[in-house]
Amino acid sequence: FTVSVIIGAFSAAYDDDFVRLILGDSYVNQTLENISNGDPLAVYKKMAPTGMFLAITINNIRVAFVCFIFGAFFSVGTVFSLFRNGIMLGAFQYFFYAKGLFIQSVLVIWIHGTLEISAIVIAGSAGLAMGNSILFPGTYSRLQSFSFGARQGIKIAVGLVPIFIMAGFLESFVTRHTEMPAWLSVLIILTSLFFII
Repeated sequence: FTVSVIIGAFSAAYDDDFVRLILGDSYVNQTLENISNGDPLAVYKKMAPTGMFLAITINNIRVAFVCFIFGAFFSVGTVFSLFRNGIMLGAFQYFFYAKGLFIQSVLVIWIHGTLEISAIVIAGSAGLAMGNSILFPGTYSRLQSFSFGARQGIKIAVGLVPIFIMAGFLESFVTRHTEMPAWLSVLIILTSLFFII
């Protein structure tokens, strides 16, 4: 995942069209307009908080479960899903870096991103545990090994649901306050990181 984030950032640095390819013209144009209006992260203020919370939480849970379930394809699907998400994250962060907004973006986006991204990576780990149980069954039959790996992975994936709910809450109700003091953003980010660790 980390390697794919670096690849995403380098790709964005060396190809001006890469960010548009990955994030879409609509998002990039909207963000450029927000930057010119003096509120670069206004995208988090567009929707009503409750509707945003439901949409984001459901989407993030879907992404995590896809990342997990793809592990059943001999881990390849999970690796691809993690790689894809890492590329997006790297391109996304570089976009703000290129506009001179790296610190501001980190202080706002990682309020929810610390939990969200960590949970996606953990869901990927659950998918790899399931996929590797097929690839490396050890002394068990492949079916027995897959059964153990799937059970272990499902426990992890289901256990992530509350984390996605919290991340969705933070993104919908807290991240929208882009003007909050830096110390408060750092406190939320570090608390989330401490919880994940």
